[in-house]
Amino acid sequence: MEQQDPKPFFGGRIYSFFLLVLLLFALVLTFRIISPFLHTIIFAAVTTIIAYPPFLWLMRKMGGSRGLAAALTTLCVCFLIIVPLFFLVSGLAVQGANSLRAIHQWTVNTDFNRWLGDGAMAGYMDWLKLNLPFVKIEHLDIQTKLLGYSEQFAQYLLDLSKGLLRDAVGLLLQFLLLVFMVFFFLLDGPGMVQRLKYLCPLKPYQEDIIIDSLQRVSRSVLLGSLFVAALQGLAGGIGFAVVGFPGLFWGTMMAFAALIPVVGSSLIWWPAVIYLGISDEWGWAVFLFVWCIGVVVNIDTFLRPWLLRGAQKVSPFYIFLAILGAVSVFGFKGILYGPLILSFVMVMLQIYSEEYQEALQDQDSNC
Repeated sequence: MEQQDPKPFFGGRIYSFFLLVLLLFALVLTFRIISPFLHTIIFAAVTTIIAYPPFLWLMRKMGGSRGLAAALTTLCVCFLIIVPLFFLVSGLAVQGANSLRAIHQWTVNTDFNRWLGDGAMAGYMDWLKLNLPFVKIEHLDIQTKLLGYSEQFAQYLLDLSKGLLRDAVGLLLQFLLLVFMVFFFLLDGPGMVQRLKYLCPLKPYQEDIIIDSLQRVSRSVLLGSLFVAALQGLAGGIGFAVVGFPGLFWGTMMAFAALIPVVGSSLIWWPAVIYLGISDEWGWAVFLFVWCIGVVVNIDTFLRPWLLRGAQKVSPFYIFLAILGAVSVFGFKGILYGPLILSFVMVMLQIYSEEYQEALQDQDSNC
């Protein structure tokens, strides 16, 4: 007599429910395992998306050898990350210390009360007293405030450097893990995507819309934010070096400031222009102002919209809010996460509106 499989208890519903519970339990355990590396996985996936076109070009040149092309592409990614970091770390330590020491000495040695009452500054002070009498400059302890700000900034950089040294082993492991993931994402990426699409219950065109949207936003945001910030830092560093400031340190600070919405790199170069002006270095002040307005700001004005064309269907206002909110939650990672989350939400709203178009139209007509 042929043995039959036992019928699920109380029919298929209990079986389906129990299977779903086991699946969710397995997914929760998996998430607990990969959660320490979740940010690394996301950045590795985004890096793979950026590197995929060059990888395809290399694979064609190598007669379809996917493994060799993936290895060479991964080596190129390592080279593009390690070499800039080497020069930054080696130069920032020296220039950063010298810059902070110079700021502190200038603040300590400058008699601001005498300085505000002498020379060209006296005319500015008389104008302020005449036109803005509610501004009590003489009551402001400028020297103490500047000393406090400089000490806070120096302490912040010191704590940051200590944190980087303390976490150096962890950061190295994260980097090696990222490189390892990029290699295997390049090698087996299409198969992984197809497997996820097979397991996903959405319609094929809906899955393609989600994947295509995340790919476009990843490329445009990474290039439009990080690449533009790096270019602004490079151009700003050149301008600072010409006027006599440590170009590598202040160019790096300008690159980080360029990631901040609204104010951007002006957070660094405006105080430098003002400092040169009040130091009677008007020629260099005008040069730095013209350089930053003509070169640094225009990099952001003209290049960013072209690189962000992949995300141009979303209003800049929403992108700004997404970046601002994500930065407050995730830190600097939010510069990438904000647009990605916003793009995912917009795509899901589009799929929802298309899937339930008739019901939404009926509800709208009843209203």
